[in-house]
Amino acid sequence: MQRHLDIEISVDILFSGSAEAKATLKALIPDNVNFPKGLSMKMFSRGSTLAIEITGRNVPAATVLSTLDEVLEHVSVAQKVMEG
Repeated sequence: MQRHLDIEISVDILFSGSAEAKATLKALIPDNVNFPKGLSMKMFSRGSTLAIEITGRNVPAATVLSTLDEVLEHVSVAQKVMEG
């Protein structure tokens, strides 16, 4: 039996500058669609920080974890692209 959760996750990722945070945010926006029912995500930049907020209502724990893992992987790819 899968466990369903109500959960809110906030992740702040610090970049070396605000331009990198904004570029990463812009690269991730197309991925912010077609979420499973009950799951939503907000992203915004504050200076050199990229803030990601994932909210789940009555969703399987595995769904929340896989979504967070996928978002963080996309952030990592965006960072590698910017580094050249």
